[in-house]
Amino acid sequence: MTDATVEAAGERNGVAAARGARPVGRERRKKAGDATAGRDSTAGPASMDWFADAQRQLLSAIGLPDATAGTLFGVAQSLLHSVGAALTSGAAASAGKRARRSGTDAAATARSTSGTPASALPDDGQLPPLEQAYIAWSVALDDWLSNAGLDGMELARARFVARILKDVLAPHNSLVGNPAARQRARETKGESLRRGLRNLMDDLRHNHGYPAVANRHAFTLGVEVASTPGEVILRTELLELIQYRPVTPQVHAVPIVYVFSQVNRFYLGDLTADRSLFRALLDAGITVFAVSWRNPTPAQRNWGLDSYVDGVIRAIDAAKAITGSAQVSLVGVCAGGIATAVAAAVLRARGRSDVACLSQFINVLDNRLEDSEFGLWLTEASVAAQKREVRARGVFTEKQVFEMFAWLRPEENVMAFLRSNYLLGEEPPSHPLLFWSMDYTRMPARLHADHLELSLHNALARGELKSLGMHADLAGIDCPVYVMAGSTDHITPWPACYRSVPLFAGQCEFVLTSQNHTQTLCAREDNRHLRYWRNPALPTDPETWFADAQEVQGHWRTHWIAWLQSHSGALCDAPVHAGGAGHVPLCAAPGTYVLGR
Repeated sequence: MTDATVEAAGERNGVAAARGARPVGRERRKKAGDATAGRDSTAGPASMDWFADAQRQLLSAIGLPDATAGTLFGVAQSLLHSVGAALTSGAAASAGKRARRSGTDAAATARSTSGTPASALPDDGQLPPLEQAYIAWSVALDDWLSNAGLDGMELARARFVARILKDVLAPHNSLVGNPAARQRARETKGESLRRGLRNLMDDLRHNHGYPAVANRHAFTLGVEVASTPGEVILRTELLELIQYRPVTPQVHAVPIVYVFSQVNRFYLGDLTADRSLFRALLDAGITVFAVSWRNPTPAQRNWGLDSYVDGVIRAIDAAKAITGSAQVSLVGVCAGGIATAVAAAVLRARGRSDVACLSQFINVLDNRLEDSEFGLWLTEASVAAQKREVRARGVFTEKQVFEMFAWLRPEENVMAFLRSNYLLGEEPPSHPLLFWSMDYTRMPARLHADHLELSLHNALARGELKSLGMHADLAGIDCPVYVMAGSTDHITPWPACYRSVPLFAGQCEFVLTSQNHTQTLCAREDNRHLRYWRNPALPTDPETWFADAQEVQGHWRTHWIAWLQSHSGALCDAPVHAGGAGHVPLCAAPGTYVLGR
């Protein structure tokens, strides 16, 4: 996978997705809610009582409801049943006839069902028997789900599991089912397989047994990535606060405090120089302070949301003291946006007006279970089971964080790299965004529990959350607010981000970009595919908002920086040295916490 592949796949497709962005949330909900009344619920495979009992015991142990256990059992049972049928009863031929009746040829069926590109097919365009069997099984599995009597969330859960099974079991994920890999092995006289084995052994030692999505040695922190000059001017047990050096003779009086997610490293905002959000802000005369969270160990298991909210407030106080400004511009990204929103609400509840403006990027504050695949497995029982398991360990581990995201899109995040790294023997790509994506951190048990509770009970959006002894009411936040979302983001879907707008009392601006979750922050300015959408009207329904939105060519952050400057006060002379008011430089950016393993 090349740099161009990464950019084009996410950003060029983002334009098309955003133009049809209305179905991003709604279409999935519609499918999940399709009625199946009147269908024969006994149309699934024949009974396998021993298998049913074993499956239900396993699924019950992890806290899933009986209905979901039955759904997943049916999917697994269908796997055993339909694979055998496909291989032994001529179901492959039946699937081929069905494809022909619908006007779909073998090559198109291969691309859409098994993922095999047309270029990998034989000259006659016919699929090998293994792929025919796989397609027949996929069709049989879909048929079973359609006739299983499921609806709503149960149907959505079953389809989610079925999609994972199809992605993982696609024939091209094995050497025997991947003609391109076999051809590469012949051409290299087995060298590609040796390289693939070397990659596998390296991943077993260094990447939790998963295929690496990037060359972990391609970049050095502080050199090629996270290289914007600055100094750490505050270090607590929880965080380091970095002040970046100004690059203009004058700066705006109001600085920003940038707060990133607690499960990733902060330097997504400071990748390579041509992608760095921090550099763009400095060029615009904005003083930048960035929070770098410490990677917690089991000893910090009791760090919860309150701990991180208090950390945000301490960072705000330090930035104010150093710059002499009465206010800051507060920026929260992804899960870090929960901490910033709560901190801003707590400050207002204390009668303080420290926040001049608030920016919430790719962040959901009003949680609905149907928004994304994350919500499919959130029940009282499953949340209780997850909290018990993480509490016993003390942290939600890096591997668990990786798996939480990777298995939402296993084809894109796992299987594609399995084929390139292992079957084709290619080196993982040297791309800064992918390099950053491998740099996960842990999450303290209490924070993990707090986020689960917010996702399940939605106390923040309901105005029922208390933090640091105060009522954290978002409706009390009356400063200007800027909300940004990505049109192809499956982690924080844009309609869910849009629901943040009416939660605030302050005047809001909502911008939708043509990118996915991570590309929103680090896309290059010269990317000609970049688009964003604006509609100041802000109706309640996100689809209505999009229907009347104006499409603007270019990078969204140009618009945001201009908005930010309008709330950043007058220009004044840039500081000569970092720190002040009792804060002294401790070390150079990107600091020490970002290096902690």
